[in-house]
Parts: sequence; C-alpha cells; structure tokens
Amino acid sequence: MISSPPIFDESLGSKVFNNPHLLEAIVSFLIPNCENNLTTRLINKSFNSMFLQLIRRSHRKMKIEFIGNTELVEGCEKDWIFINYRKIKKSLIPGYFRFLNKVVGVKVEEIITKNLWMTKYTFFTHLHDVIHSLLIGSNRGSVRKLIGLEEICIFDGCQDCANISRKCVEYGPLNFKVLQAIKHPIHYKRLYVSDGLLETIANYCTRRSTNKEGCFNVLDETILPSISCETLVLWINERRDFWENGVFRRGRFPIPREVLDVIIKKWNVNSIEIRMIYRACETKCNGEWLGTGYFTKFKFNDPYFTIDKSDKRIDNIYVNLSVSSICTRSLGYSDAVPWEDTKFKNFFPIIRRLFPTRKLSIVCSHWRYGDCGSLEGFMKNVLNVIQLEKQQKFEVDVQFFTDISKLKWGDSEENEGFAETPSEYTVTCDRFECILKSLPFDVEHGPERYDIIKWIGRRFQVKDIEMDFTLNLDIYVKQHELRELNINKRLIEKHPNSLIGLFM
Repeated sequence: MISSPPIFDESLGSKVFNNPHLLEAIVSFLIPNCENNLTTRLINKSFNSMFLQLIRRSHRKMKIEFIGNTELVEGCEKDWIFINYRKIKKSLIPGYFRFLNKVVGVKVEEIITKNLWMTKYTFFTHLHDVIHSLLIGSNRGSVRKLIGLEEICIFDGCQDCANISRKCVEYGPLNFKVLQAIKHPIHYKRLYVSDGLLETIANYCTRRSTNKEGCFNVLDETILPSISCETLVLWINERRDFWENGVFRRGRFPIPREVLDVIIKKWNVNSIEIRMIYRACETKCNGEWLGTGYFTKFKFNDPYFTIDKSDKRIDNIYVNLSVSSICTRSLGYSDAVPWEDTKFKNFFPIIRRLFPTRKLSIVCSHWRYGDCGSLEGFMKNVLNVIQLEKQQKFEVDVQFFTDISKLKWGDSEENEGFAETPSEYTVTCDRFECILKSLPFDVEHGPERYDIIKWIGRRFQVKDIEMDFTLNLDIYVKQHELRELNINKRLIEKHPNSLIGLFM
C-alpha cells in the first residue's frame, strides 16, 4: 500500500506568520548573514516586513574596521574587512550598502571606522566615497556620531565630511580644515582631537607670527569659542617617527601645552578621555613649532615634576588603554619597555597635573591582557605608579582583564605556586559581570565573526583615609575559563588568600 504524502496544514503556517514574537525569533537567526539570506524575504509579506524591520534596527549603528596585519606590507592584502563584528568580502560592500539604503531604508545614526588606513590606498579611498554616497546617501541629518572616517579622507576634510561634522553630537578626529570652517556655534557631547592636530595648530600659529605674543594672538583667533564640548577625547600616539639631530627616532613626540590649554578653556570642556594608541595613521611628525620656543613642550613620559599644574579643574578623566601596548606594559611592570624614551611610569601624575581632577577611571584592553607580567606584580605596580606623587583627595577606578593562568601562578614557589592578593589590598564583596566582543589574534584564519564572551570580576581595594585616597582595581577573567578550571579544592582551601580562590 502506497502511503499518501503528508498534508501541510496551512493554518499552522498562518499561526507562525501572524505571531510577531515567534516570527521575530525566527528571522533573528537569519539577520547576522542577511546578505546571504535575501531570498528568504520572498517567503511572504509578513516575513519580508519583519526581515527589513530587524535589519533597520540592527544597522542604525555601523562599525567598519580592518583587523590584522597591515596591507601596506607586500603580500598581506585581504579580500575582507569587518562590518558590525563579522567578516564581509570587500567586493560585496557597495551592493550591501546600496541594499541597506535603498531597499531596507536604513537611516544610519552612528558610524565608527577603525584602522581602514591600513588597507590599500585604492580600497580605502573608494570605501570613503561609498560610505558617503551609498550608506549615508541623502540621510546626512540622521548621522549623530561619525568617528574615524577623517583618517581615510584624502582631502583632509572633504565637503561631505565637513557637512556631517556640523550635524553630529560626537565627531572626530577633528581635522584642521574642518576646524577652520566652523564659524557658527556648535556643541558636541564628545569631540575627538589627535596629537597630530595639536601639532598642526602650533605649526600654523608659528608660521604666521614673528614673536611669541603674535603667535599666541594667532592661536586665540584659531581656537574659537564657537565650539563647545562636554567631553574632549584626546587620541595620543604612543610612538611617532621623527628626526632629532640628524638621527631617525621612533618614540614619544612633544605636545604644545598652550594649544591644549586654550582648547580646554575656550571649548568649556568638562571631562577628558585620553586614548593611547599604539598604531595610528598619524606617525610622521612636523616639529616646526619646536624651533621657535613659543610653546611649552611636554610628553606623557616626562618626569612629572617638570609639568606645571593647571588651574582648570576637570570633572572626570577617563584613560582608555584598549588599543594601547607600550603604556599598558608600563602600567603592568616598571621595567617592561626597553626604550627609555617610551616609558610611561610618570603617565598618571602628569595627567593629574595637566587636568586637575578628583576622579580617574582606567580601562585596560580585554584582548591584549598578555602584555603584563605576573598579576601580583601588576597589582603592586599599579598602586606604585598611581601613587608616584603621593596623591591626595583622589579616587581611581581600574578595569583590568587577565588570563586565567595569571590567577593560578604567583611570583614565588611559596604557597605551592598560587598567586596571592598583595597585602596592600583588601577584597570587597563586590562581584561584577560584563559581556564583551573579541577576536583571537589570528584573525587571518580565525572566525567569521566576533566571539561574545562573558567576564567575571572581583574588586580589590586600597584605601588611605588620611590621604583621602581610594584605588578600586576590578580584575576580570573569562567565565568559561573558570568553569573549565581543574584545581584541587583542598589546595584552594589551604590558601584562602589565593587570587584564584576568590573567583571560584
């Protein structure tokens, strides 16, 4: 007897497609690879409507970044970049952006580009134009945040970039050409300024004057109060290329103090973020301003006592070390960096002299945590570096992400090798959780998208009531590494002060 084929119950399909919650759950699985699942839109009208709705929602914020070894090196060219945390083939990008703009109707509100200058010149110049023409299109008024695109603007501030800069509440890095074009009042929540711009302004003022007074008059006319910003984000290169007495050098390069001071004062800056960058597009220096002696020069690795204290109080200082290498290592242990002119042991006392504040927050990288030595050594050195000038009335919060192995093994063979909490610290009852996206170092052959990783944190505190000083050091480890850990519980009970025991 031949069995009859199963009868499809159309009412079941209707129940699925008429249930917005169930439909959204189904379509959500397809959105991460939407450019490869476009045919699913043809299933029916409800499916198509939900598909486009979710794409519009997930693409209001766009992060476009290059990760890996620079393509400026022969043989390192890649056929992909990352967009919204997953690999996209370069050849698909124009069609992908056109689909988002014309078919889906996405009005992008935030665009962050990162390290695109490390791709081939022909690619990043074309990508700059495609972002403006196809991704943004006629929706310039919708863009409220534009970060990084100036780095691949070959005209040093084209008309498209300049037009958007006047509509954003978060913008940067600010270009000198764009700065000069801003004449009418504009307020930014966050404005990004690089050390390269500070240098350009100093050179500009120097060329247009014959003495110090004239130079500062030009500076006053260049930095106008028409700009105001709540938070000034400083992009500081950890190393730059320059010539000194006929010798090529790579390291820290001086910053003109008065240019920075005038910006902070005239733009009514309340908070400052300092982002230390190991690899940046602005590496070559032009130290024309140094020869005149008009400006006070300083570096973030100068002896802190050579820096005069500012009288302008700043509400909050935030130090971002997520893309740092040298500064992070200097924070981890004092003799980490072999080049004397790039050590940053004076970094934090200098920050407080430049920007007087009672509150400092430091966030370390969650993917370069291998830069530091032992965790015990790191904890001791963080305290020493921050308290180098015996800071008073000061609260410091540090977020540090580490490998599970640093919790297990200490500096000595005592205590059976377990890393222990330094005596200067007490452990609070606070426990923290955070979820971060990250990639392995080998992105060339790595996953097609970022991993989503849950981190577990504990707070270690140093409190000096007499000095009114508090250091909160929050140390995070990956949750899945803790779960996979195989350590004898009796050993942990035997060493109650062990770092690993505090996380178990």
